[in-house]
Amino acid sequence: MIDLRSDTVTKPTKDMLESILSAQLGDDEYREDPTVNELEEYCAKLLGFESGLFVTSGTMGNQIALLNHTNPGEEVVTTSDSHIKNYEHGAASFLSRIQFRDVKNTDGSISNEDLTQIIEASKIHKPKVSTVVIENTHLASGGSIVPYENIKSISDIAKENDMNLHIDGARVWHAILVEDKGYDYGSYTDSLTFCFSKALGAPVGSILLGSHEFIEDSREYRKKLGGGMRQAGVIASAARYAIENREHILKDHENTKFIYQKLKEREEELNLIETISYKDTNMIFLSFEDMTVSSNFIKKLEDQNIRSGFIRKNIVRLVIHKDVNQEDLDKIVDAIVHSSSS
Repeated sequence: MIDLRSDTVTKPTKDMLESILSAQLGDDEYREDPTVNELEEYCAKLLGFESGLFVTSGTMGNQIALLNHTNPGEEVVTTSDSHIKNYEHGAASFLSRIQFRDVKNTDGSISNEDLTQIIEASKIHKPKVSTVVIENTHLASGGSIVPYENIKSISDIAKENDMNLHIDGARVWHAILVEDKGYDYGSYTDSLTFCFSKALGAPVGSILLGSHEFIEDSREYRKKLGGGMRQAGVIASAARYAIENREHILKDHENTKFIYQKLKEREEELNLIETISYKDTNMIFLSFEDMTVSSNFIKKLEDQNIRSGFIRKNIVRLVIHKDVNQEDLDKIVDAIVHSSSS
């Protein structure tokens, strides 16, 4: 079975498992796990931040950031289709007691003018806006890269208005490796999360990055949320292996582009697919007339040993990852064509 539902379905390699077996361990609650400490320091330096905190998931990292950056009753500006708003089970309202303000976006990128208008509108009759959240890459648009220059310009506005900027960077390495413009997010953002268990291929874990003070406060929130861990080097070692071997992400992009181009070449055979969308990273979106057609397509695809999933009721998402092999690519293309030809 070739599983394309998400890049969270990957399995640890033999080398990754061996890194776990050889990991040095200690009690992370006492900050005595050397593997965790080294991972946090490594990731912070890698992206230009002062400090880091190993957490169990991207959701935990995002929610700890909001607890740090906001007060109850304030607003957080983000796109209407962002992960932090829609896919974290209402955690922001439950934990931080904040609400979200939608902002227009183009594939996850926010314009200076739209953000400025929201800030101006909040000065009298609307709640205070304390934080902006940018999701990079932007899942809902197909894994689009939010340009580094856009993040820098939004950072300027946030600083001018005494606001915080958080990057939900679950798949930020897709953007970093493509843009190849340096990794100095710490100079422009107040905090950033990225997942080891998505594009990078580790079994579990995320990192939250920020200033020393921010991370000290975050440790307290992590404890309150039940995220304190003991010999966490067991999973941190897999995370360290994953981040050090991150270059395979570019191969995932190549494989995704190959599938997309082959589908475009055979577009006349794709009778049931209305549009094919690809945004230069590791996802392909297939749009159908309605959910009945898309559901039948998913069933037909699974009959050919390929799993896919919905991103919206009439849009099927294919996510290419490190466990998709070169010899799988033509099989995937042929299966899609066969499943959408009638």
